[in-house]
Formats: sequence, structure tokens, C-alpha cells
Amino acid sequence: MAEPSLNAIRSFEAAGRHLSFSRAAQELNVTPGAVSRLVAELERTLGAPLFRRLHRRLELTETGAAYLPPVTDALERLRAATRQISARPRGDRLSLSMLPTFAMRWFMPRMPDFQHRYPGIAVEVTVADRLVDLSAEPIDMQIRVGRGPWPGLWSEKLLEETVILVAAPALLAEKPLRRPADLRRHSLLVHSTRPQAWRDWLAATGIKLNDKPKFGPSFEHFFMSIDAAINGLGLALVPDFMVREELRHGRLAEPLSDHRQKRREGYWLVHRLGREREPAICAFRDWVREQARNSS
Repeated sequence: MAEPSLNAIRSFEAAGRHLSFSRAAQELNVTPGAVSRLVAELERTLGAPLFRRLHRRLELTETGAAYLPPVTDALERLRAATRQISARPRGDRLSLSMLPTFAMRWFMPRMPDFQHRYPGIAVEVTVADRLVDLSAEPIDMQIRVGRGPWPGLWSEKLLEETVILVAAPALLAEKPLRRPADLRRHSLLVHSTRPQAWRDWLAATGIKLNDKPKFGPSFEHFFMSIDAAINGLGLALVPDFMVREELRHGRLAEPLSDHRQKRREGYWLVHRLGREREPAICAFRDWVREQARNSS
């Protein structure tokens, strides 16, 4: 049997989604007659009708209804692959994805150094709380939190995560926090994407509270929790590397500093397999390794 043309398949898929030759033609920027002819060509190639051509409307035949889903899936894969190829860095562009607070607190202060060293690489930074599907989205590299490694991806751990307790000095002057039992006097700020953080920290540090903790406001991102702590709204649990400047300049203090939690999760650099030797990938990978070593 002869192979059907790609144009005929695209015409069938569009007509099958819209159940209209006219709307398919608008989408494909051709005439309705052209769509009709290409679909008829495909039907002759397959040896079976794909549509019932009724008065002013179309219906899929059983064959057409069975054929449409795999055709749609195949065309979407082709579109995704095309987007991915066209989005690959050409030595002058690199798209990165990372968590919002990581981008603000760790990456952005260091980014000028990368631009100084590699002025020919334009970096595009996006933020996402989820794991980006690098096979389907035009992102070259991601810094993600987890335990890794991930199947089908090149990955390398950059940073460990140690969670510490922080608060505004003024709050601690008003309500001293010198021993674990003093926690009951404070409002505990909640990180909504890590709802078990306080329970995990208490378990990891061996602190047992006789009273039920008093939870305060909930925040989605660490930068919000950090600002809330600076403004005296309560105690926050945050990764230590995100608040080093605040601790150094006295905007935050670390009570119970001997009760730190080292988490199993870390911050990983990931990209798709097979891209290890691309110049922009190599440049960023070497640079971010150096930055991670210097910040640990």
C-alpha cells in the first residue's frame, strides 16, 4: 500500500477535530476544497471511508474514529519535536528553569558573573514550582529540588539543603527563644508547598513539644516566608543559603542554632541526555558547579 502524504494526514486530523472541512481549511490556511481532496486521497490510500459527508456537517466513520487518536498523537509528537529542535541553543541562547526563591536568592546575585564571562550567551530564566518536562518544553536546563537522579536525564547534585530556624531579632527580644520549650510562645510560619516541614524538622532535631504548635500564616514561596519572618510575623524554616545575607546584616537571627536539619533532597542541575557537549550547556554547567562549590 502506498504511504499517505503528510498533508493528507494533517488535513484529516484537522477535519476530524473540527468535524468541518471549512474550519480545518481556516486552521491550515488552505481552501475547503483542498482539504476535501486531500482527505479523499487519504481514504483512497487506506481503502476505507473516514467521514460520512452529511448535509452541512461531517461525522467520523468507525474507521475514522479509530484512526483519529493515534494520528493526533503522532502529529503532536512531531510538533513537540519541531519546537524542541528549533528551541535548542545555537551557542548564543540558553533557557533555564528553576524555583522562584532559588532564582531570586541564589542565582540572580551570581548571574552578572556568568554574563561577564560568557557575553555571547543570552540567558533566559523562567521559574516553576513543578518538574519541567524537558522532552516537551523549550527549556534547555533546569535546577530542580529532589533526590535524583531521574531516568532519561543527565543530572548532577549542586547543593545540599540544610533547613534552619530564623526570626526577626525584635521578635526574639520580645519573646526569647533559648530552648525548645519556648517554641510554644511563637507563631510558626507555614510553607504551603512543604506542609510537613515543621513536623519533619521537629522529628529530625529530636524536639518534642508538650503543647500543640501554634501555626501562623501560610506562604507559597520561601521569599515570602523570609519577608514575613523579617517583619516579625513568626518563626520560619528556610534553607540556610537563602538567608545568609539577612543573618550577616542582622535582619534575621538564628535561635536554636544547634538544631539544624540536613534534608535528603538537594538542588540538582539536569538536562536531556545527549546534550552534554553543546557549548552553551558546557559553559553553564562548569560555571554553576564552581558557584555551588564556592557557596557551600
